[in-house]
Amino acid sequence: MVKLISNLKGFYANNPVVAMGMFDGVHQGHKALLTRLIEKAREFNGDSVVLTFWPHPRLVLEQDPKELKLLSTIEEKTLLLSETGIDKIVVLPFTKELSLLPAEAFIRQYLLDKIGMRHLIVGYNHRFGHGGIDKSQLRTLSEELHFSFDFFGPAVIDGVKPSSTIIRKMIGDGDVWEASKLLGRFYGLKGRIGRGRKLGRELGFPTANIEIGDTIKLIPHDGVYACRVHLLGKNYGGMINIGGRPTIDGLSGEKSLEVHIFDFAREVYAEEITVEFIKRTRPEIKFPNINALKERLKKDEVEVKEILKKAGVIH
Repeated sequence: MVKLISNLKGFYANNPVVAMGMFDGVHQGHKALLTRLIEKAREFNGDSVVLTFWPHPRLVLEQDPKELKLLSTIEEKTLLLSETGIDKIVVLPFTKELSLLPAEAFIRQYLLDKIGMRHLIVGYNHRFGHGGIDKSQLRTLSEELHFSFDFFGPAVIDGVKPSSTIIRKMIGDGDVWEASKLLGRFYGLKGRIGRGRKLGRELGFPTANIEIGDTIKLIPHDGVYACRVHLLGKNYGGMINIGGRPTIDGLSGEKSLEVHIFDFAREVYAEEITVEFIKRTRPEIKFPNINALKERLKKDEVEVKEILKKAGVIH
């Protein structure tokens, strides 16, 4: 069972082999690196250790980081990391003081003195320490301080090098289907069911109004999506609308997330709900009247169910 560590005082690992980074979303590129980490730890007859940081450096260093939205909360990230089979996860609090620490000092103080690192695996696009450190500098340092290292090249999925930045851009644009290929899973949001205005019920499509618990999470672009819903211990197919309900509330309506769950008729409130986005079917549209909206929702349901069948979400 993986061990989660937030305090390095008294830390111990056997011949630690270390990989470090933000690992936002724990995507396919991360997983390839972590597979290499586990293999290398076996070579050293040691423990595989992931060193990650929280909060995200941009949230600490930027004056106005409101635009930054992440693929995973710290809870989601540590869970996803633990599922890869690594031995230990160290979550280091990221501070302005830490950001000013040169790479050599960081390696000495944290990786060697506190963790006891034997080998370091560095992702191809990862920089650490104030001002960063290049391969030749790292080689000189490794010889001086008696540790080994190797650089891990990028994974390639359908001709694309997975990165958290690319995946965030895809999801922000609504391209959740392509993002899922790079993530290795469907992107999900977790929240609780709030009390809505029951407008969906009047349209013949009752919806659950989702209140997202963590504002740092990235919400996909406005529109209608095929989705998988996890609620009350079961999975359901569904279709979710993200946006301001322009047909009903005009163009100034507040953004909402409303999911119509197939084959689910109960009214539930305050329950935890998770929605996984399968594919965007259309943008949000301002229809001329309610009847036009109703007719389009019927077409949406047919299209969404076909997508969910092909994705194996419903049968």
